[in-house]
Amino acid sequence: MRKITLLLLIACAFSFAQNTVTVGVDAAPYLGYMNVTFTPADGGGAAFDQGWGVPDLVCEVGATSVTLKPNVNGYANSLGGNNGDRAFWTNSPDGGVTAGPDGNKIMEAISYIEPGSSFNGNDLTFTGEVTSNTINARYSAQFFIKALDPMAGYSDIFAGSKTIDLPSSGVFSISATGAELTTGLIVQYGFVITGLNANPADDWGSVVIEPVVLSTDKFELSQVKAFPNPTNNVWNIKTNNQNIESVVLYDILGKQVLSTKPNTSNVEINSENLSNGLYFAKVRTNSGEANLRLVKN
Repeated sequence: MRKITLLLLIACAFSFAQNTVTVGVDAAPYLGYMNVTFTPADGGGAAFDQGWGVPDLVCEVGATSVTLKPNVNGYANSLGGNNGDRAFWTNSPDGGVTAGPDGNKIMEAISYIEPGSSFNGNDLTFTGEVTSNTINARYSAQFFIKALDPMAGYSDIFAGSKTIDLPSSGVFSISATGAELTTGLIVQYGFVITGLNANPADDWGSVVIEPVVLSTDKFELSQVKAFPNPTNNVWNIKTNNQNIESVVLYDILGKQVLSTKPNTSNVEINSENLSNGLYFAKVRTNSGEANLRLVKN
């Protein structure tokens, strides 16, 4: 079976009016939506569209990765259904008495993050790096930012919004300005897999995406360490003899939860009053800035 592995990490660029999200681990919860259309041979047009469970897309969210595959559930479930089910989901030669060898509906499976109102009015960049792309030619794998207007039937009004093909390799990126993501709009970013619903007996290739390291001012992340990480109570942040001017801690939605100005090369960050989960620390030193991913157990 072809497999699209997407490592999802949500990280903030930590400057006012700017959010940067990249691919990695422990992302905010994924949501799912499916658009189903008839094939051109069956006249095209919409069959139905609705929210789907992420596993049903098929999207497998693990502790360290997210795996996307062409949808096989429609085909697979129809095998245990009635003649109408098999006729609807497969290219059955006999009205559904037996299943055909392939699917017969175009599936647009959308796996996305909806980060909430804290992203409204701020610039947003969504980026990652494709390290492998062997997806079968009959499928497309794409990424997007959307700005949905609930007052206009949830139409997408982000002028730069479009699904962009993931490259065969290398870094991808799309950006929206705060003026395009104004208050009241629903911000989304994520991935789309589009193509015929798949026979699970076949292999359809994969796309593997990994995080882009988010740091600034060319300050090497290797010069800043955090330990223990994960922690139950305290993170120690230490540099290679660089003076730490400030540390600002954010949650996965970009909300500031802690700030300190230690002016030392080693600082303790107390996490006892924080909820368990993923955080990001913007560490400013006299040599530049670095962003750290921190986990509270």
